[in-house]
Amino acid sequence: MWDHNAGQGTTPQQANQRPINRPRADADAAQGQPDTLEQEEERDAAAAHALDALTADDAAYAALGVRGSAATSLTEAMRRAQTRALIREFLRAVPRGEESAVLPLVRADGVTRLLTRVQLTTAIDRLRPRQRQIVRLGIEERWPRQKVCAYLRGISMKTLERDQAEALDILAQL
Repeated sequence: MWDHNAGQGTTPQQANQRPINRPRADADAAQGQPDTLEQEEERDAAAAHALDALTADDAAYAALGVRGSAATSLTEAMRRAQTRALIREFLRAVPRGEESAVLPLVRADGVTRLLTRVQLTTAIDRLRPRQRQIVRLGIEERWPRQKVCAYLRGISMKTLERDQAEALDILAQL
């Protein structure tokens, strides 16, 4: 009498059961959750990538790519951001054991300075302890920024970004 599923060949108990690990569609719409697990994973991956891939100075470096070669002069902030990005890429790509690897840096006055991996390593060793750990773990070892913050007794993301930019600026002045 009250069995509205009788024509479908399912019992009322079967009709009320839902698949395991799959929330109901009406609950998804009400809570604003994605339709599939794949969409949720893509969103999480995109958020993690955005957090770890770009730091504050990378935004200025990315602006250089937007303008392309048509940009006539670089501002001081853009030049520093570009130098920090070059040093960061070099430290990530070249292991400490490759002592003869060379990084050419162009200074603000136009002079090109050649820095070896050994020079950068000794300069990193002379940084303040927290800056040294940020460079070693966050850049060379490629730890996620959240993990570095937690490892350094829960420092804020802003402190991490500030110390990293400061350390890279010190390395750029060699």
